Order: sequence, then structure tokens, then C-alpha cells
Amino acid sequence: MPRLHRVCILLGFCFQPYAAADIIGVAGGWGPPDETLGLYEMTKFPLDDRPTHEYVTYVPSPLGGQIDFSVPLFHVRVGGGWGGGWHGYEGDVYASYGTGDSVTLDLPEQTRAFYFYASNILDHPVTIAAVADDGTTVYQKAQWAAAVYFGFYQDDPFGPPIEWIEVSCPSAGMVAVGEFAIAIPGPGALALVGMRAVGPISGRRRRRSLVG
Repeated sequence: MPRLHRVCILLGFCFQPYAAADIIGVAGGWGPPDETLGLYEMTKFPLDDRPTHEYVTYVPSPLGGQIDFSVPLFHVRVGGGWGGGWHGYEGDVYASYGTGDSVTLDLPEQTRAFYFYASNILDHPVTIAAVADDGTTVYQKAQWAAAVYFGFYQDDPFGPPIEWIEVSCPSAGMVAVGEFAIAIPGPGALALVGMRAVGPISGRRRRRSLVG
């Protein structure tokens, strides 16, 4: 069963017609990611070839541009400086050690979908919040040994792109993010996505807050 359907069934969301384009948030839990998010095929970020154990302020996107961090994040790698559990993921993690309990991810232009995992350094679950630029908010509990999936996508392929996502965990004093994937369809691919969206267009969903 697709991730979004699992989440909707488990949390019992009620969808109502909504005429405007909408950013949808997905609380995906700690399992591995799907290859799609909403209408979009996702492109995973490759390994960051920059040195680990150094602070960075951005990460290059595989589709052009970069994700800019609002504060410097400490670059580590699962199994190489970060021992927390990420469902078998062995890639890059960016943690706000000493730089606060939140970070804003400024996304490349024309981003239509983006997912990431987040955790903290505590050995017990605390709530992490992720807020997109239109106010769509996803809450989930996570801990050092159990990173969780946050996804955001534009319901209308021709609607406004997702510009930024703020991730915060005040109760832990820091937050860690990683395992990024993104969708920035070109004009031809966007037209195909738009054709797939014609069916559900009358059932637009309201912006909502999700709790995982």
C-alpha cells in the first residue's frame, strides 16, 4: 500500500474540496521511503563528497541548484560519526550541534516535492515539527535511534513551488536531517504529471497539520 494511503488510513484524515493549489504534508514514520511522493517521481541525493565532521551551509541538489541551510549544520555520516538508526540508510546526516534547535531548508527553484528524514540526539522520543512555506505542518515523534520521514508535495503540478521547510525540535536542543529526495519536473514531465492530476483535481485537499 502506498505510503500516503497508509498514513491517511492510520491517522483518519478528513479531506474536503478546496479550489486552490495546496502543499500536502506526509508523516511517513521510520520505514524506508517510497520512490514516489504524491504525483512525483523522486530523485535521491547522492553521497555528499565533501569532508565529514565539518560544518556546511548547503548541500548540492542532483537536479540543479542547492538546499541552503539557515544555520551551519555539522556534516556526518551514518556509521561514520552518527550512530543513530535510519532504517538501514548509510548516507549523510546534517546536525545542528551548537547552532540551535531548528533549521530552515531553502529549496531549489521550482521544487514540487521534497522528502527528508529527521531525528535528534536523545534516546527517547520527542516531537519534531516541519513547516512548509504555506503553513502546512507535520509533527512526528523521533529519537536518535529512529529517524522519521517527512514529505511535502504540491497538490497541483502547476501551482506554486515549495520554497522552504523549517524543521525544529526545541525539546531536544538540536535537530538532524538527511536522506533527501526531490522532484523538479521539467516542462514536458510537468505536463505529464498535470495529465495524471486531472482526475483528482476536483478533490483538492485543505492544507492541514499532521501528527505522526
